[in-house]
Amino acid sequence: MILMERTLNYKKRKRKETLQEKIFIIAMIAWPLIQFAVFWVYVNFDSIFMSFQKLDYSTGQEVFVGLSNYQWLFEQFSDPSFHDLWNCVLNSVILFLVNNLVILPISFFAAYIFFKKLKGQNFFRVVFFLPNIISVVVLTMAFSFMFDSSFGPINGFLNLIGLGGMIPANGWLGDKSTAMGMVILYCIWAGIGGNVILVTGAINRIPPEVIEAGKIDGIGMWREFTQVVVPMIGPTIETLFITGISAIFTIFLQPQLLTKGGPYEHISGTIGLYIIELVESGDLYKAATVGLFFSLIGIVLVVVNKFALDRITSEVEY
Repeated sequence: MILMERTLNYKKRKRKETLQEKIFIIAMIAWPLIQFAVFWVYVNFDSIFMSFQKLDYSTGQEVFVGLSNYQWLFEQFSDPSFHDLWNCVLNSVILFLVNNLVILPISFFAAYIFFKKLKGQNFFRVVFFLPNIISVVVLTMAFSFMFDSSFGPINGFLNLIGLGGMIPANGWLGDKSTAMGMVILYCIWAGIGGNVILVTGAINRIPPEVIEAGKIDGIGMWREFTQVVVPMIGPTIETLFITGISAIFTIFLQPQLLTKGGPYEHISGTIGLYIIELVESGDLYKAATVGLFFSLIGIVLVVVNKFALDRITSEVEY
């Protein structure tokens, strides 16, 4: 009798513990699902619907306007006197090329230096990683101060060596000929560290016997880097290249903080900044239209590049 009672109590306790575990698991799964449903599904589908609507100010209601917003968008492209959107598109493409053709190669080389543990690597490790642990706002302020017309050390140095004539009259960040160049320079400086972390991890996963076999064959560092290391981290290169495509559509904070997209006609603006400014002006429907249009272009670019890179990079498992 006592044994049966203990058995029943044990089963009740186990059922209670099992129920508590199930409640805990459901709660842990439900929270991210709710966030996904609200901040991705709802927001994105609502943006799609908004691109076919506009606000009727007489009634305060949203009304369906068909392709009217898209007609406005294509008018911005076709109007020769309207340079803002074209400048933003061109600058975004430039940043994409800089990200994949300048920042990525520098990141690979820096990661290889860290892997080889060459002299002075600790100094360069700090130089590359420092921008990634400082707030973007603080970092852009520091960058702006460096090139400030009144007390910036860069201008002071140029004046000291007799090259003060190179300094633009409106400042490096305020002159139309240098504003976008400064944004690019900042992106190169601040964008290397994150890639270096990923590439370093990929290189460190290469089997040591592969590196040793190369040394036995007598290959130098350059051949080891180009013929052994780079091919072995092909999947990581592909991932970074694909994610770099997002730079065309998502970069906005850097030009917003450095130049505000100016000095005029969005000469240093980007697609992302153009959308943000539409939102800030209260024109949510046109912002949704521009966002959806370029999102579709982005999907095509990602699929095409993924297909092309899969054909030239080998899947390496180690």
